[in-house]
Amino acid sequence: MKTQIKRRKLLQALGLGAIGASAFPWACTGPGTSENKEKVPILRFAYLTDMHIEPGIGAEEGVKKCIDHILSKEKPVDFFVNGGDLIMDALGKNEEETEAQWAVWRSIRTAYPDLKFFHCIGNHDVWGKTPHEEKFPGKAWVMREHGLERPYYTFESKGWHFIVLDSTHQKEDGTWYTAKLDTAQRAWLEKTLQNIPADKPVLIISHIPILGATPFLDGDNAQTGDWIVPGAWMHIDAKSLINLFHQHPNVKVCISGHIHLVESLLYQNVHYHCCGAVSGNWWNDEPYEMTHKGYGLFELFEDGSHTFEYVEYDKKA
Repeated sequence: MKTQIKRRKLLQALGLGAIGASAFPWACTGPGTSENKEKVPILRFAYLTDMHIEPGIGAEEGVKKCIDHILSKEKPVDFFVNGGDLIMDALGKNEEETEAQWAVWRSIRTAYPDLKFFHCIGNHDVWGKTPHEEKFPGKAWVMREHGLERPYYTFESKGWHFIVLDSTHQKEDGTWYTAKLDTAQRAWLEKTLQNIPADKPVLIISHIPILGATPFLDGDNAQTGDWIVPGAWMHIDAKSLINLFHQHPNVKVCISGHIHLVESLLYQNVHYHCCGAVSGNWWNDEPYEMTHKGYGLFELFEDGSHTFEYVEYDKKA
């Protein structure tokens, strides 16, 4: 497709590596990924991001259809990861409206009581345009729903170390929001990476992309004659984080959502995958920028390699 060729040439010129964006299921390839079909993954998980649940728009049925699609596969997953923006929006909603959205999620969880979920917080999960909480502004409600003590954390599974970050923070002027790590979280991340054995591969989850090409392409970002990427679309501390990851070669993969588009980008030996949305075009039947409703499937290998496939579960003919 002509537009995809132009995008690829642009990224090569910028030295950003390779992007893959398609409305069809695909798997990443390239240095550091597994291309040996005889390899056996030690871990498989499903990545569901940007579900944007609320009553009355078919979201509950859609999410259940997505989960059923995953459960129907011959190869089971070890767990599920929610990449954020689980509910449609709490930023501009009152308590009653926000409760109605979370009630739909609780109904879904009741239908699948045995599923293991790890949660990342998205910007739309935060309650209130002017959050009040002193410690984690606006995030007390979503943390309570997910059983989190803080909005960033770490866990291990089958030889891989996972780090879940909190991307969304108030701007310096007190308005909401920009993509970055606050000072405390940055210090925690540095210490966490130092304490992980150098031979243990690391996968990092953030709702907003740390680094990506899709933020350049989502909307008319060149209308001024320059590329303008909002700080709410990609981490403004990307360069600093990239330098940190460079000090820890066991950081292999960073995955995100937020943009509702699919891409894979390789930079400085780290794979950055942005996954399309479970809600697609916010539960409209038409795809969003050629990207249909879907979820990510990740296979992780003992040698630190991985595969990523974007699976469309509800593509219309």
